[in-house]
Amino acid sequence: MSKQVAGIVLAAGDSSRFGSPKQLLPWRETTVLNSVVQTAIETDLAPVVVVLGANAEQIEPGLPEGCIVVINTSWSEGQSSSIRIGLAQVPEEIDGVLILLGDQPQVNPYFCESIVRRGLESGKITIPYVNDRRANPVFFPKLTLEKLGQVAGDQGGRAIFSEFRVELFPWLDDCMAMDIDTPEDYEKLKACYDSE
Repeated sequence: MSKQVAGIVLAAGDSSRFGSPKQLLPWRETTVLNSVVQTAIETDLAPVVVVLGANAEQIEPGLPEGCIVVINTSWSEGQSSSIRIGLAQVPEEIDGVLILLGDQPQVNPYFCESIVRRGLESGKITIPYVNDRRANPVFFPKLTLEKLGQVAGDQGGRAIFSEFRVELFPWLDDCMAMDIDTPEDYEKLKACYDSE
């Protein structure tokens, strides 16, 4: 990629529905969160900012080298607080940001690169669209970042979708849209990839 795109990995939640820090769940040879961070690094996103909150003292020591870790002490205020803290680490000359969720270890560099490439070409917010539903990660071009940093509450990026041009990027792999909220979700996601 000739243009510079940052990655922000949102991983500040307390996993209340799961019952234990899902960021630390085993995934392949590593953990759920480390798999997401490694994907961001392999996608050539720079910088890769990991936003931690609840359970940060347990999670931070095991994170891969090559990422910037920031702690969101206001994580209970919702996703927007993590996005703001992540954006504060992003340099001015950036061309866009890819926001990844820390509980989607199945998301791979090819998927991320495809979203980023489409977003850079179109100049639009680019949202993967899997099996009739919006998915993640989402690309935000530079012109949207100021507004993105003003979002409040537990809304995240979707709060600004109506204010900018948005492109839905179709993808055929249903498993790519899954995330982990409950132990059942974790088992379903593992089952998707056990045969690989």
